[in-house]
Amino acid sequence: MIDIEEQPCPGCGVSAAPEYLFEKAGDGRGLGKISLYRCGSCRTVYLGRYSESYDDDLYAYYRKYQGRTKEELYDPLTLRSYIKVLRLLSTRGGGTSILDVGCGTGAFVDAALVEGYKAEGIELAQPAVDIACVYGLPVKNLDFFSAEIQECSKDVLTMFEVIEHLPDPVAFLRRAEMVVKPGGLIYITTPNFNSIDRRVLGARWDAIHREHLCYFTPSTLMGLIRRNTGLELIHSETRNISEQLIRHIKVRVSRPSSRNGGGRAGDDFAPAKPMDLRANIENSPLLSLLKRSANSVLNASSLGSTIFVLLRRPE
Repeated sequence: MIDIEEQPCPGCGVSAAPEYLFEKAGDGRGLGKISLYRCGSCRTVYLGRYSESYDDDLYAYYRKYQGRTKEELYDPLTLRSYIKVLRLLSTRGGGTSILDVGCGTGAFVDAALVEGYKAEGIELAQPAVDIACVYGLPVKNLDFFSAEIQECSKDVLTMFEVIEHLPDPVAFLRRAEMVVKPGGLIYITTPNFNSIDRRVLGARWDAIHREHLCYFTPSTLMGLIRRNTGLELIHSETRNISEQLIRHIKVRVSRPSSRNGGGRAGDDFAPAKPMDLRANIENSPLLSLLKRSANSVLNASSLGSTIFVLLRRPE
C-alpha cells in the first residue's frame, strides 16, 4: 500500500518504510483518495502525497465568504472562546503584542484588538486577507519566514489549527521560538489523532483532508517540540468532541433497526438538520456542567478532539 514515493515524514524527515494506516475515498474535491501513514521514527501521522509549497487552490473556499459582514461571518461562540484564550494568556504573563499566524479572516485578531491588545495577523490565503482588510483589521498576506517579521519582536504568538497544514512543522516551531521575546508565549491548537472522534469515525473523520499534512497526538506533538526547540511547556490538554461525532451518535441511537425496515447504509454520517449544537450546550447550565465533566475525562485520557498547548520561550 506504500504509494508515497519516498516523501519524508514532515515531523522528522525520515522517509524509510512508514506504516500504512488507511485511506479515505476523498474530501469532496474530486482529487482522488487520501492515504495516511505513520512514521516509524517519530510516530507522526502524515498525508501520503503532499505538496511542499503553498497551494492556492486548497484555500479558494474563502472566496465564498467575501461580501459577508463581520457579524455574519464571525461565530459568536468562537469569539467567546477567543476571549477565554486571551485571559489565559494574560494570567500566564503574556504581554500586549500578539501575532496570529495563519489568521484566516481575522476573527482572533479582531477579538484581541477589542480586548486592548496590539494584535496583527498574517495569512497566505489572499481571499481571507481581503476579507480581513475590508473589516479594517491589521492582517497581511505574508510568509512567516519573511524578514519583515523580526526576531524577539512579539510577546505572544498564536497558531490556531495551523501546524497540521505545514510540510515542515519543525522549521515553523523554531521560527516561532525566535519571533517571540524571551519569556514570550506560544499558543498552539491542532486536531488530536488520538481523539475519540477519530477512533469512532475512522477515515470519515472530518479532520482528514488535503489541507492537513500532519496529524498529531499529545505525545507526538510534545516530542516534536522537545526534540527540536528549547520551549518550555506551560500547559497542555485535550478537550471537546466534535459536532460530527455528536451527530453520528444521535443518528445511531435514534435510527430504527434494519430489522424493522429503517435506516440505510451511510445514514450514520448523513448531515443533520441545521442546528447549533454548541449554542445549545453553552446556553444550558446543565449541558455546560456535563461538558466540563466530560472534558475532564477526555483530558485525563487524552481523547479530546483538539490539542491545546501553551509554551514559553525561556528568559
